[in-house]
Amino acid sequence: MIDAAEPLNCTGITIWTEGEILIVKYSVWYYGFLGTKRVPVSKITSVNWKEPGEWLAGFLEISILGEQPPSPHASPNVQHQNRFQFGSADRAEFAALRDWIEERRAAGESTESRPSSVADEIAKLGKLVEQGLLTPDEFQAHKSKLLN
Repeated sequence: MIDAAEPLNCTGITIWTEGEILIVKYSVWYYGFLGTKRVPVSKITSVNWKEPGEWLAGFLEISILGEQPPSPHASPNVQHQNRFQFGSADRAEFAALRDWIEERRAAGESTESRPSSVADEIAKLGKLVEQGLLTPDEFQAHKSKLLN
């Protein structure tokens, strides 16, 4: 979606994508030694959006599953490292990034929440028998539970 050759830029942050990965590169000047963060879209738990105004910047903020919060003594920039500020001129590009993230999150949720059929569960059990992780007797016991 966003090529490394033409990334999105906001104050001290450069953003691009590679496949299903969001890459965020932080400037040493604004963010110290945070470096570059590679975030799989599947690990993004929420997306917050604020429209830019005439005088105020808008922002796109993401929450990442498993990410430790920064120290309360860290600079405000580091504390808001997942908030990408932009002006009215860049609104369309950041809206496209927001939509790209949300589309992939929705696709991931729909495949995760899809219930598996009894046949799928029996096939999974069969693979476990083939791998030697389940005995044939255990397979039959689990299969009878699924069929009843």
